Parts: sequence; C-alpha cells; structure tokens
Amino acid sequence: MDDSYYILEDGEQTGPFTLDELISKEPDIHTRVLSPNEDTWQDACDLPELYEYFIAQGLNFPTEDNLASFWIRLLAFVIDLAIVYVVLGIVIGYLIANKLIVDIRTYTTLDAYNKMPYKDFLVLQVIFISALVIYNSVCEASSMKGSVGKRICRLVVVDADGVGISYLNALGRSLARIVSLSFYGIGFISIFWSEHRQALHDYIARTYVVRRY
Repeated sequence: MDDSYYILEDGEQTGPFTLDELISKEPDIHTRVLSPNEDTWQDACDLPELYEYFIAQGLNFPTEDNLASFWIRLLAFVIDLAIVYVVLGIVIGYLIANKLIVDIRTYTTLDAYNKMPYKDFLVLQVIFISALVIYNSVCEASSMKGSVGKRICRLVVVDADGVGISYLNALGRSLARIVSLSFYGIGFISIFWSEHRQALHDYIARTYVVRRY
C-alpha cells in the first residue's frame, strides 16, 4: 500500500494504517511513525501531513512562515507595559497611602526625581521588575500561552514542539527577559537576524514566539 503508515507501540511495530486510520489513533507529538515517504522513523510532529491534525489539537509549531516579527512583538510588549503600569499605579497608591514608601507624586520634575532617596528608588525598581516577572510567567504558563498583549496580537510562546511551556520555564524566560531589557533593550535586537527570530531570553529558555493559528 502506497499510503501505509506504521507506528511503534510499546516498542512493537503496528500497522499498516492509512493516514485517516493513523489520525484516528490520536498520536501525540512524540509517537514514532514510519511514513510511506520516508525510510526512517520520525516523531509524528515532524510529518507535514499531520500538521493540520496537531494544529487542531492546539499546537503551534514554530516554522519559517509563522515566527513573530520584532514589530508585532514590540506592539504586544507596549500593551503589556500599559497593563502593568495600571496595576502598579494601584499597588504604589496603596503603599503611599500606608506610608510604606515616599509619595512619588512629589517628584514632578526630572531634578526632583533624581533626588529621590535610593531606598525608595530601589523599592520601585523591585516592584516593577517583580510585577513584570510574575505577570509574564503566569500568563505564558497558562492556557493563553502568552501575555494579554500577545493574546491581543495573536501571538503565543511555545517550545520546539509547538507546545505551551511550563511555569518553571516561563519563570526562567521572564527572568531572562529582564536581562534582555538591560542596556536599552539590546537583548531584543537578535530578533532581526536570528534564524528563528529569537531574543536573548528565547535562546536561554529555548522558546519561540509564533502567530496563533
């Protein structure tokens, strides 16, 4: 049969199956399949004829055609910053009301801001960084597979198999993003020339940002 597929189940070869029969067995991404077009066993996710099946399962494979560009990622980031700033405004307002930090509303000029006590400046920095890390980690590890900004821009964060990432991986990615943001965001520049449009934190976490199907 020219359309015969075989799969490995508990180390045993089973088949032959037509493509429809193979799909009816609901293979996962790591099911080993011998396709009629190949001489070697492959993971099911590597077979182009199964892409639509896996897309229907909610997977988003990182391919040359759907990798997110720098500009759409920048738009998502700006949206996320706006959201974080709104939340921070509420948190900082609470801290000011309870006299836990100095009222930063008194620093209305650049000169006054530069004279802010180091302790208060450090507290604000910690709050801002913590908010970004927690926000992105929770969102990327959730079923959304990305922040609200990415959701609006139809982007998701996935691993090489097109699967959403774990919370620990999302946390590591979020912490690495702080490094990418350092030195005027230089860690994001690699998106322009890297093969898979990855920023520094994508390399570190082995993740990809792709357009959601």
